[in-house]
Amino acid sequence: MNPVAVEARKVWALTRRDMYQWSTYKSQMTTTILTALLGLASWGFVATFRNVPIQQYNTDYVSFLMVGILISNGIFPLQRSLERGLNPWTLETVLMTGVRPTTFVLGTVAWTYLLSVILLIPQVLIGIQVFGARLNIDPLSLFLALSLSSIIVFSLAMISTGIRMVTKVSDPVTWSLTAGGSILAGMTFPIEHLNSLVPGLSSFSWILPHTWIYHIVRLSALTGASLFEIFWVQVLLL
Repeated sequence: MNPVAVEARKVWALTRRDMYQWSTYKSQMTTTILTALLGLASWGFVATFRNVPIQQYNTDYVSFLMVGILISNGIFPLQRSLERGLNPWTLETVLMTGVRPTTFVLGTVAWTYLLSVILLIPQVLIGIQVFGARLNIDPLSLFLALSLSSIIVFSLAMISTGIRMVTKVSDPVTWSLTAGGSILAGMTFPIEHLNSLVPGLSSFSWILPHTWIYHIVRLSALTGASLFEIFWVQVLLL
């Protein structure tokens, strides 16, 4: 059998294992789905309460916030899944089973990533139908933005995993990036707002990869930015 096909079957086996474990616990399955939907709903109510124009993306706050939440729920779980599934305590599993590291990594994160993508669909529908979010999507540039953003998040997770293999505990480097990103990356507000608190703080936020991820996805989802524009933004990031 083709070696690639063999490894693909192994990845699917690991994915199916996680899928089965998740679906076995009905309460966990239910709460995961409800958490995703209620989380978007709660932010939606806040956004409609103070819906103001966002000039940077030529949109309103509801649309701006919805895309930020979808990025947080759809892309960043990849990093958390990899950090949980690949750590110093799973090395023994990899070595004893003979599974290739690449196969094990892909199989470990596949279900979490697929579930995040599946849950995005009802969240988008709620955002548009209930809260009136407006999207102006360029499909090709959105695909490029999501693909490269996923690669960036995956790379950060691998860096974190490598550091934790050495320290056996936490990873201060990617933790600092994640903590800074949760405050300064602009998930829930335009980063220009930071300057009203500390002049020049928004310039510092562009150092964080999370800021660029939110920015390029919003460009392609809210402004209809072309593939060319997204490509050059990614060149600046890389």
